[in-house]
Amino acid sequence: MIKDKKIVFMGTPTLATEYLSTLIVNNIKVTTVFTQPPKKKSRGMKISKSPVHILAEQNEINILCPHEFDITTINNLIKQQPDLIIVMAYGKILPKVILDLPKYGCINIHVSLLPRWRGAAPLEHTLMSGDTKTGITIFKLTEKLDAGPIIVQKKFIIPERFNKLQLSNSLTTLGTKLLTETIIKIFNNEIVFKDQNEGIATYADKITSDVRKINFYNSTKNIINQIRAHAPKPGAWFYLNNERIKIIDAKPGTSEGEKSTILNSNFEIGCKDGSILPLILQREGKKVVTIDDFLRGFKIKIHDVINV
Repeated sequence: MIKDKKIVFMGTPTLATEYLSTLIVNNIKVTTVFTQPPKKKSRGMKISKSPVHILAEQNEINILCPHEFDITTINNLIKQQPDLIIVMAYGKILPKVILDLPKYGCINIHVSLLPRWRGAAPLEHTLMSGDTKTGITIFKLTEKLDAGPIIVQKKFIIPERFNKLQLSNSLTTLGTKLLTETIIKIFNNEIVFKDQNEGIATYADKITSDVRKINFYNSTKNIINQIRAHAPKPGAWFYLNNERIKIIDAKPGTSEGEKSTILNSNFEIGCKDGSILPLILQREGKKVVTIDDFLRGFKIKIHDVINV
């Protein structure tokens, strides 16, 4: 019975709260939550608790926020004798002593179809690469990054114009349901593990600001995929008139001309194989606006070069 089991949840950002909330709503008792320690945020540098921390407090769940897995933290967890540890966007690597501790292991929810896109930024790399499908993988954690045996996977076909937020929301809906179903199967010993194929593994490296900078010498398709991958936040960007401008949404243009150049008064920008037309933009420190509003407040010159 699940009610008799001790479950520890490890997570930090808003995304992880969706999974913790699902466990709570489904009466799957979480005995302890591990989350990142409170940090200074925003202009006032006010100490802020993580979203998972706040949700756990609201539901009177025991909370631990260790800076590292020192001997005291490890001993504390050993005393709890957890049956299962669930990890979702925790932000810390678990040492082997913890991986080996729970009777049913440590499981992780990953937003890709492993072994494709192991690592920190699977959503972004999925969209940048123009993948047409992705999904949720729940797997058993091992010492090697995202390489443990697969417990279950669920595929998701990506709609053509989906951006990162839309994809994340869809996968969260899929993943939270899959997690509750999987926990029951784990405790009923109904799981058959499947090893990952190391020969086809790909890695989703951490996204930097440079990765988000748009190179208009690339193809129209690749540029639009790049925009989708970082929308609506933090946004793909370019320089114009010494100002950083983000493109939140765009479509292929109808004009052709010099690459990385403003081609007409509609603000179509030349690319390797045509052009793109920005639809939603954001100037530095300004609100997100439509292309019409952008052009009312930002004077462009035809034939101006982008990123100089």
